[in-house]
Amino acid sequence: MENQFLNITIYSMLAGLSTVAGIYLVLKKEAWAVKNSVFLISFSGGVVLTAAFVNILPEAMEINADSLNYVLITLITFYIIEHAVMIHSCPEGGCESHPIGWLSFLGIGFHSILDGVAIGAGFEASFSLGIVATIGVLLHELPEGITITSILLHEGFSRKKTVFLSWIVAAATPIGAIGSYFFLTDISKEALGFFLAVAAGSFIYVGASDLLPETHKNSSKKNILSVISGALLIYLVGHFIAGNGGH
Repeated sequence: MENQFLNITIYSMLAGLSTVAGIYLVLKKEAWAVKNSVFLISFSGGVVLTAAFVNILPEAMEINADSLNYVLITLITFYIIEHAVMIHSCPEGGCESHPIGWLSFLGIGFHSILDGVAIGAGFEASFSLGIVATIGVLLHELPEGITITSILLHEGFSRKKTVFLSWIVAAATPIGAIGSYFFLTDISKEALGFFLAVAAGSFIYVGASDLLPETHKNSSKKNILSVISGALLIYLVGHFIAGNGGH
């Protein structure tokens, strides 16, 4: 149990630092970060979809027969949340604050907490699944850091406030992971299967709804290679760790 807590803490903090890296990429080289992030997004899309379908979802289905139902509910829930976040509730020119910036902060922050839960649930199931979940989270949180920082700056937030709020988003991942350790310890197999299914649904939604559609904005063949490379990486990592006693 002590090793599991240590693993969750270390790997979730690494995932959070990935968001921090995205923050400072924008602050130092915003134009370059935005222009080249599409290739990282493509790679991340291949990673999270492969992690969901090849590693996390099969494990969830093995211990909870209702896992596919939970995946569907997760997809619908994420759609509703994201739809609400993207709606600009004020009439044109009638807002005194920055609603899109605050809604994006809340939406991405909430998702970062769930990313942490995905890491915690992964390590609760097995070491190899925890590593796979961490890689999936870590790689899509770098563009997430770029995204939240860019949005806040473009919405008129001061540089200092942008950094502060973006760091909160980054911290949400280890907070969610460490919190899940205490919540998930000694829970039933069926309950663990539920949380793994939610993690799989989260990865599928992020990959299919957020990451891959972004790649269509750039017709470079490098996008295809990046997606395939991401899928291949997570496939090989999962099998290598499991084959060396990680399960």
